[in-house]
Amino acid sequence: MSSTETKAGPPRDRKPKRRLPDLNTVYTINDDGSRNFLHPADVKGRFQLRKNVIFALLLLIYAGVPWIPVGGHPAVHIDLPGRTAYLLGNTFTNQDFYLLFFLVSGVGFGLFVVTSLWGRIWCGYACPHTVFLEGVYRKIERLIEGPRDVRIKRNLGPLTSDKAWRKGVKHAAFVLLAFVNAHIFVAYFIPPRELLTAMTGDPHEHWAAFVWVTVWTGLLYFNFAWFREQLCLVICPYGRAQSALVDADTLVIGYDEKRGEPRSRKSEDGGDCIDCFRCVAVCPTGIDIRNGLQMECVGCANCIDACDDIMDRVDRPRGLIRYDSKVGFEEGGRRGFFRPRVFVYGVLGLIGLGVFTGSMLARSSFEVHVLRARGLPYTLDKGEIRNVYNLRIQNKGEVSSVYFLTADSEPGDAAAVSPDLVLAQPRLEVPSLGDATTSVIARLQRSDYSDGFPVTIAVTDSATGRSKTVELTFRGP
Repeated sequence: MSSTETKAGPPRDRKPKRRLPDLNTVYTINDDGSRNFLHPADVKGRFQLRKNVIFALLLLIYAGVPWIPVGGHPAVHIDLPGRTAYLLGNTFTNQDFYLLFFLVSGVGFGLFVVTSLWGRIWCGYACPHTVFLEGVYRKIERLIEGPRDVRIKRNLGPLTSDKAWRKGVKHAAFVLLAFVNAHIFVAYFIPPRELLTAMTGDPHEHWAAFVWVTVWTGLLYFNFAWFREQLCLVICPYGRAQSALVDADTLVIGYDEKRGEPRSRKSEDGGDCIDCFRCVAVCPTGIDIRNGLQMECVGCANCIDACDDIMDRVDRPRGLIRYDSKVGFEEGGRRGFFRPRVFVYGVLGLIGLGVFTGSMLARSSFEVHVLRARGLPYTLDKGEIRNVYNLRIQNKGEVSSVYFLTADSEPGDAAAVSPDLVLAQPRLEVPSLGDATTSVIARLQRSDYSDGFPVTIAVTDSATGRSKTVELTFRGP
């Protein structure tokens, strides 16, 4: 091979080009489809302090609510086997399930209002995934494995005893945290004291609790130890909905391009951005906020605190990266607070919450249902028509109650005759959160029947005096 051919060959020992975040690819996924693991740097600042306080309060509420008794039950408890839910002293049965639609609608549109006004503040400050990942797991990772540069260098290096014990301790801590978190979550479905008994007892006697805790422990460990920000990018639909919820007046995190460009580390004639990439190093999803608002941005404000710190060091004013609206960044104007979309989302949210609140306050302590007995719609015996109904009473109260049944009928026309109504049990005692069924028989002579007419049955709660009526149609040939 000639010297010319040797020079024309592939270069050797050349460092690979550094990959930078862009708008066309997901930075956490490599070109070959493999995972590009992020190691966000630690950052301090005013927004981090606020987030840490909020994280601590939310974690305290999450862990403490199942232990707070209200009305003889945990403040929030969902009893799946009993098809009952307890919320701040209120009892909801399966008959109240429709209220969930209005509650979710009200909260959902409320979140739309928040997003329209302040962007993804929910994702950055209150989302459970963010609270645990940024407020717990990554703090432990930094404590055990050290700062960002040290972690990256160690991960790229060979397996040493130092690397092995740090990785082992970290993952053992993650498993323990996932185990504790799973028990807290299950405590919303199994009262904490019963859960403690199940934890110390034979798993065969409490297999449901054991299975749920095991499954949740595995899922939580997988998510916070490996999947991490991919949950926000791949699974959660909220980031994709962001483009439809925000507008030019929404408060978002952005980069002041007019002030920052051109980027320069040395020239005094350049913009304020010194191209230090500190905002990229602290980002938990690996984006460069200087490229503009992106789906991957969770509004955590890490880049704001990081950039403010750099601006303080180079003696330049803060706010190169800040909370502002598109109007503020591009025109320097003030954003509009009350906009049509905010009004529409707000009204829809208030309707949902209003219907939920009104229905909850007006709901009865018992439910009554009447169905025609199985079989033929009626029977004809010796000139007499008989209709048989099954009446079911569900007691939604916390104590047993006695219910009195009365039956009446309304003839279809003036010439019609009311049927003879027979109540199998005019007085029915129903236990708390239980139900009971009795029979009602309506009889009428064939010669008196001309057309179907309603049969009305009234049920009265002896404890509250409230009554409910149900109605069925008397049928005949």
